[in-house]
Amino acid sequence: MCSESRGWRAVDLGRVGLVVLAAGRSERMGAPKALVSIAGRHLLEHLLQGPVIRRLVDVVVVLGHHSEAVEPVVRRLGFRWVLDPLPDRGRTGSVQRGLAAFGAKVTGVFIQPVDCPLVREETYLALAGKLHGADVAVPALGRRRGHPPLVAARMFPTILAAPADKPLRELLGAPGVRRRIVPVEDPGVLVNVDRPEDLLELEELYRRAHRS
Repeated sequence: MCSESRGWRAVDLGRVGLVVLAAGRSERMGAPKALVSIAGRHLLEHLLQGPVIRRLVDVVVVLGHHSEAVEPVVRRLGFRWVLDPLPDRGRTGSVQRGLAAFGAKVTGVFIQPVDCPLVREETYLALAGKLHGADVAVPALGRRRGHPPLVAARMFPTILAAPADKPLRELLGAPGVRRRIVPVEDPGVLVNVDRPEDLLELEELYRRAHRS
C-alpha cells in the first residue's frame, strides 16, 4: 500500500456526514432511481454499503417522489431519512432538508445524488483530508468536476437561506466561497443515471472495479 493510501485511511470521518439525494421523479428511468439495479443490488444499496459510509457520523437520505417505495429500503439498510414535501422546487430544496437534519455535530457533509453510487472509498477520504481551510472540496477527474462535493459546516447557513430553486453549483461557486478542487483517479465521480442507457456505462464501471 502506498503512503498516500495509508494517509487516506487515517483521515478522521467521525464528524463528517452524508446527504443522499433521492427525491426526484425519475421519469425517464421508469422506476425510482434509488431502486434501479445493477449487479443484483439497488443503486441505493451500492451507495450505502460502501466501507467508508459506516465511518461517517451520520447519513441522511432525502426522499420525495416514490418515498413509499424507497423508504423501506432505507430502513432495511439501517439509515434514517427525511422527506422533501416539495421536491419539484429544485435539488437545493432537498439539500436543505438534509442539512437541517444534522445540527451542529458535523464539520462537513458530502452531498451525493443517488444515481452516482460507485464513488471509490479513497475519493471520500481524499476530499475529507483536503477540506480544512476550505468551504467546499470538489472531486475532479482531469478537467471535469464531479460528485460528491464535501461542504463545510460554515456553508450551511448560506445554503439553508437560499431559494430552493437556486442551483447548488451557483451557491458553491459564488464569489468569496473558498473552493478546493481535489484531483482524483475515479471515473465514478462523473457517472450518473439519467436515462436507461446510462446504466450500461454504470455497469461497465462496476465490472472494471470488481475484476480480479
